[in-house]
Amino acid sequence: MLGQALGLKDAEFDALQADYRASALFDEREKAVIAWSEAMTLNTAKRDNAVWEELRRLLTDAEIVETSLACGMFNMINRLNDSFRTELESEEYNRRQHGAVGVTPAVLQEYACAICAGTKQPAADERR
Repeated sequence: MLGQALGLKDAEFDALQADYRASALFDEREKAVIAWSEAMTLNTAKRDNAVWEELRRLLTDAEIVETSLACGMFNMINRLNDSFRTELESEEYNRRQHGAVGVTPAVLQEYACAICAGTKQPAADERR
């Protein structure tokens, strides 16, 4: 649902399930990030020099750290949910919630810029 809230299309989700490297839906930076995230998830990143070199060629150090932290966080959450046998909300429930939390690319950009600038983030009701 978060991906859809941020603008990912069904065709992009389908491409991720197939051969995203051959897809024209992603540019080379996006493909490098997907490959890196996949390598981190499969715990092959430290041995996959080709994926690492492509990432280094296309992203800044800060972008690599940000991508890696996000991937690591989601992997941790998935491992905990799997280990604890967490019953997740149904797809239908999540579809009904789509857009309800106000997550948009603009809101995320504003939040990220505030963090980088070291400023205090306004309360959610102040942003609307």
